Amino acid sequence: MNKCYNRAMKWIWQQPGWPDFRYDNRALNDRELEFRLNSERLAGSFDALPMASQEDATIDLMLSEAIKTSAIEGEDLDRESVRSSLLSLITSDTLPDNTDQKAAGAASLLVDVRKNWQTALTHDLLGKWQSMAVPEQRYTSILRGAYRNDPSPMQIVSGPYGHEKVHYEAPPATQVPDEMAMLVDWYNQTSPLSGDKTISGIARAGIAHLRFEVIHPFDDGNGRVGRAVADHALSQSLGYPTTACLATAIEAGKKTYYLQLEKASRGNLDVNVWLDYFADTIIKAQEIAREEVDFVLAKTRFYEAYGDRLNDRQARMVSRVFAEGRKGFEGGITTRKYAAITKCPNRTASRDLSDLVAKGIIIPLPGGGRTTRYELNVAEPFGYGLGKK
Repeated sequence: MNKCYNRAMKWIWQQPGWPDFRYDNRALNDRELEFRLNSERLAGSFDALPMASQEDATIDLMLSEAIKTSAIEGEDLDRESVRSSLLSLITSDTLPDNTDQKAAGAASLLVDVRKNWQTALTHDLLGKWQSMAVPEQRYTSILRGAYRNDPSPMQIVSGPYGHEKVHYEAPPATQVPDEMAMLVDWYNQTSPLSGDKTISGIARAGIAHLRFEVIHPFDDGNGRVGRAVADHALSQSLGYPTTACLATAIEAGKKTYYLQLEKASRGNLDVNVWLDYFADTIIKAQEIAREEVDFVLAKTRFYEAYGDRLNDRQARMVSRVFAEGRKGFEGGITTRKYAAITKCPNRTASRDLSDLVAKGIIIPLPGGGRTTRYELNVAEPFGYGLGKK
């Protein structure tokens, strides 16, 4: 949240006709069809997994989303803390004791959006999500669970003090209640579950996200809640929770995301360019989700083939590599890393690794120089260099 005091620019919410956006729905038809077909294939891939692996896949997808939606805002979360929170919430609907508050909040937001995909959007639900996205902190005046009320302008700025560049200015706080009332009404009226003015899933999600970000209703957490709204809309359009990794796809092209938001917020009410970008990002998000599901299937098959051939140290190392997710273990597995992970002497690490090579469980990576690096030998159809990044 950044604030300064230049009001020279005219923003989209000041345009005559706001918020009646214009777009060509036909331009989205092909990607809307692709989105639905991809979703059906992903659902089929999930169903093909053993039950335990379905849980693994769900957690891996949500783990990526929780970490990346925070990373977009410049916030790093501890991966294991988020995983622990997700696992506990999904299996027992509770959070682990002494959990990291930011990790717990990010996990809680993802789980709640998934759980409430059929629920109509309300001010209370949005406030609940914002409270999850912005855990309580001492010594801050940030409002949690309520719309902003600070009379000073809400602006997105960059640059050094005195030479700031204003990227965007949101409607004043006095307008926020009315703006949000109109947004919530529009969102529920266009819902395929209960509304009578339904529109295509991608258009609804893209417009809902853009409109929410334009209003910027909260003191903090607007990006994370806005992406949650988009996920909620996509889930409603499908009739089941989406598995598309939208935040992960956005984070991979974060500069483009912010540029497209800025262009749309400065433009007129024609949002074809924004929706074109948003549709492409959703398709990319589904590709990432497919890779995640394939990764879990590859992991399942790996353990089926080799699980009973690992000693305790080897099993610990393999688990640590898989915990890195589909991107794999940076720099590959080395004797030194193995010794650090398993807390054993280098000689024992070297012997364990030689044993794994002999069994075909790991394979050397080319070009290792003086230090040999290895990767797990995962089935070729899935193509994952789990030792690479």
